[in-house]
Amino acid sequence: MATVGAKYKTRLIDRIKSINDRDILDEVNRLLEVDIEETVYQTTTEQKNERETARTQMSSGQGVSSEIADREIDEWLSK
Repeated sequence: MATVGAKYKTRLIDRIKSINDRDILDEVNRLLEVDIEETVYQTTTEQKNERETARTQMSSGQGVSSEIADREIDEWLSK
């Protein structure tokens, strides 16, 4: 993760201090809580094997781009 300069942090804190809208402050707080939490996901052996299989398939050119996948999903959902 890149180091954030003190000037950037100060400017961000000043912007937050100037907010008077409770909804916006609630959303900022929600985002900060998400970033602060460090979640460690436990995966099963089967999930690890599936992930490795997917990586191998992608390395050998057996995958599709996100754009193609999105288009295929959109087509499927429109049926």
